[in-house]
Amino acid sequence: MISSGLKKLALAHGMQVNHGIAYGQIRGYAATLYEGNGYKCIDIATTVSDPQCLESLKNMLQDSARKKEYRIQNVEFLDKHMVITFQDTIGTMKKVSAFTDWFFPLLDHFGATKMNICPECGCEISSGCWKLINRTAYYVHQSCGEKMKRDIAADEETRKQQDTGSYASGIIGAVLGAILGAIVWALVLRIGYVASVVGLLIGFLAEWGYTLLKGKRGKAKPIILGLVVILGVVLGTFLAEAFTVVELINDGEAFNMTYGDIPAFLFDVIQQEAEYRRQVFANIGLGLLFAALGVFGILKQSSAEVSGTKVIDLP
Repeated sequence: MISSGLKKLALAHGMQVNHGIAYGQIRGYAATLYEGNGYKCIDIATTVSDPQCLESLKNMLQDSARKKEYRIQNVEFLDKHMVITFQDTIGTMKKVSAFTDWFFPLLDHFGATKMNICPECGCEISSGCWKLINRTAYYVHQSCGEKMKRDIAADEETRKQQDTGSYASGIIGAVLGAILGAIVWALVLRIGYVASVVGLLIGFLAEWGYTLLKGKRGKAKPIILGLVVILGVVLGTFLAEAFTVVELINDGEAFNMTYGDIPAFLFDVIQQEAEYRRQVFANIGLGLLFAALGVFGILKQSSAEVSGTKVIDLP
């Protein structure tokens, strides 16, 4: 779904709304409007063939004063399209509308290809169709659209054949990465903080370990990473408690106890002391909440990676 603000902008340009995006023509260019958590995007299916013109366009969009003026968060120049991302706060739609008034005439000036030029073959379109590839809508010849679909399917099949990894090695790598993150989590808890950035670190290290040991890029990958992140938070919470007991042993306050006794001691205390149990579970719950916020993007990216490129015929 897209917000009323984007719908209003889309309708003003005669665009259509479907599959959670708005697509159509803005000032002669094939464009897609969509949004997510904290951002709005204009995705333009166009290319600038002249390298000097393209560089000038990039420099104008990367200008710090202009980025601040229009609340531009990020700019990507990709193979057959460019994506401008805006920070979504109060009043952003006015900035987006003002940006379209400024930017699309600029595309004319730098010779960008318009909607009547097929992005696949580069020839003029007299009668075409819309193809949604991931979140970008392209206006192409019918035959070119089918070719794009076949090429994407062939690339996906090649990727699957070249993926020689295994879930077993990926799990080992993810667990090792999560253990490193758990140690950091424990240290942060020891100084009295709980932060989403640590959850992000656990997720990053788990994904890094999974990739490093050549884990399989299949549908189970996001599930594995999610479970391993939970493991990392729980392990980190118990490590923080273990560090406290280690200090007691080193200070001579825990008589007749060795380091090897710590796991059994902690489980006994959890079982017997209701207040301590509530504290530990509260730390785990809060840790999981912040970890979920921190690793959401990583898990979403992993899901997109394994699901492959989606091609949808738009009306």
